[in-house]
Amino acid sequence: MYRSFLKYFIIFLFLFISSCEEKANDDNSDFEATTEIIPTSEKVEYVFACVQGNENSQAYIQKCSCSIDYIDEKMTYEEYVNAETIMSLRQIYGEKSLMFKNTPNAMEIYTNMQNLLAEAEMECF
Repeated sequence: MYRSFLKYFIIFLFLFISSCEEKANDDNSDFEATTEIIPTSEKVEYVFACVQGNENSQAYIQKCSCSIDYIDEKMTYEEYVNAETIMSLRQIYGEKSLMFKNTPNAMEIYTNMQNLLAEAEMECF
């Protein structure tokens, strides 16, 4: 009787410890995802589009790079991708874009990105 109880206790203890290790690994992966920065290639693409939108002048390279650095400080890469996706899909005409214009979540993401872009412009331009 005592041996069977001991076997079950050891099995339970093993399962408990292994589940705790998995939980610790999951917590670390969430932390890494929230501190993710915008990759350099995305920053270059932003600066290139920004310069083209501002008279295609070399003088705007510093201002546009300041702007994307400001955005990088304020949001994670995942948030940036979501916001850029919403902003680009809102430009589609017709029924296809209604989901990205009228849903509360999309409207909130769009508004937050517009506010952040305005703050970046005030900070850098």
